[in-house]
Amino acid sequence: MADRGADEPLLERWAYRSVGPLKWEKDHRRTWGPAYEVDKPWTATIAKAGVPADTIMYAFRHSSIVRGLKAGLPVRLVAALHDTSSEMIEKHYSAFIVDATEELSRRAALAL
Repeated sequence: MADRGADEPLLERWAYRSVGPLKWEKDHRRTWGPAYEVDKPWTATIAKAGVPADTIMYAFRHSSIVRGLKAGLPVRLVAALHDTSSEMIEKHYSAFIVDATEELSRRAALAL
C-alpha cells in the first residue's frame, strides 16, 4: 500500500508483455482477476498480514459493504460500489440498513 493513492484498488498484480520468444517483462499493474489467478498471491497476502489461513477474499467485500451501510451511504451506492444489486444488499444486510436508518433518523430528530 506504500506510495499508492487512496482511490487505487487494494489488490493488484503485475501484468506482463511478451518481448520475445518465451520472454516476458513486467508491463503494468492491474486488479486481480478470476479466482484461479489469485490463489498463490492470496495465500502469501494473508500470511504476510498475519490473519487466519482460512480468511477468504469475500470477507473484505462483506466488511466493505457493512462499513458503507454503517456510514449511512445509500443502499444503491453501496450496491454499485460492490458490483451487486440493491436487492441483494437489502436481502442480506437488512439489519445494518435498519441500524443505519435509525441512526440517521436520530441525528435528524429535534431534541426536546
